Amino acid sequence: MFLRKRVVFGVVYGLILAVATLAGIEFLSSFVVPAWPARALRPVEPVNPATALKPPFSEQPWLSDSYNSWGMRDSEHTLAKPAGEGMRTAFVGDSFVESTFTPLSLPAAVERRVAATGGKMEAINLGIPGSDPRSYYYRIRDVGLKLSPDAIALFVYAGNDFMAADAGYSMWPSLIDESPGSSILGSIMPRTNWLLVNRLRLAQIFQGRATAPPNEEQMLYDEVHAPAAEPLKRLVAHIKKYHYPNLSEAKIAEVLSRGDNRYWRASETGEGEQEYLMGWMIDILIDWETRDFDVAKDRKDAARLAGNGEVEATLSWIEAADRLAREHNVPLVVFLVPVGSVDPEYANFWKPWPRAYGWSYLCDEWQSRLAAALGKTKVRFVDLRDDLDGIPGTYRKLDGHWSQKGEAIVADRVQRELESVLDR
Repeated sequence: MFLRKRVVFGVVYGLILAVATLAGIEFLSSFVVPAWPARALRPVEPVNPATALKPPFSEQPWLSDSYNSWGMRDSEHTLAKPAGEGMRTAFVGDSFVESTFTPLSLPAAVERRVAATGGKMEAINLGIPGSDPRSYYYRIRDVGLKLSPDAIALFVYAGNDFMAADAGYSMWPSLIDESPGSSILGSIMPRTNWLLVNRLRLAQIFQGRATAPPNEEQMLYDEVHAPAAEPLKRLVAHIKKYHYPNLSEAKIAEVLSRGDNRYWRASETGEGEQEYLMGWMIDILIDWETRDFDVAKDRKDAARLAGNGEVEATLSWIEAADRLAREHNVPLVVFLVPVGSVDPEYANFWKPWPRAYGWSYLCDEWQSRLAAALGKTKVRFVDLRDDLDGIPGTYRKLDGHWSQKGEAIVADRVQRELESVLDR
């Protein structure tokens, strides 16, 4: 009897000690972890990129907008919907929503158009680079819907949003996850979950960037604009040092110098919008052009590579987000964002790199299949290829995002669609 009491006491004491320890860890984490909803949105601390850069790079127009306390490229918003501000719309997506390289983010551009027509809209930017439909679902569930929106605009980019065949919708949580609502630890210790994801670099944004130096984009900008040395030589040395140490400088130079050096020359100051060399894009370009693996040779050939379950997995997360929105009586509109191949100037620019451009063929095929699949559901969607196809100058060449012209076309379409939905 005495032994049984000791065992029970030991178990109870152990549980109390474990709970107290975990509570203490969570409390201490609160001193270094961002407040909600910032910690539920990004795995890094909120920061204005301009503060981490130096002139002239920090003086570029696309850095003129500040980032708010949530870590979003946006103005400050209250958690509760303010009275008299008109329709509140949450914009969910990746870097196409954040719109880093245009003077206005996409939500701000739509908000401005609504105001110009005499209407009122509070557009909330929940666009985070390097995220995907799984992240969109949890961002809508754990943050977006808690902001009491009148509508949700969800943007799915064909270039990198298609999920792996085995990564379709699942209700089972992981132990630790960058979306705290999808992890066991995040559900009970959200601050500790964020801290582990941040310190252990477990989020998507960290993947594939282990060897990249801090502020690499500024380094590349300085190398291209350095007057004392040949830009190509400096770029080649940079790429070999930080990305491909086992690749010869001659091969790196051959890839970058194709098309009369158009790739790196596009980032030189000239007419039109300023282009920038992106380390992650150079990484992809060199990888695709120097390795031997199967790629699509044209749009017809892409059909051969497109039927491996990616469309079905992606659709499952979109449908889950739509069900979630319907449960809360919030209309959701999905906008399918095409890759830059819809822009004739973009397509022509990339001709010297046929292997890398093969990705565009595959993405376009996936988008066609996703649009066809969505057409058989109740999900309201817009295929933005209908608005952008064949119009030159709508995409930036080096990073593949919308130019100001492209964003303006999209913002017009989004405005019309959202006003149509909300008028109902």
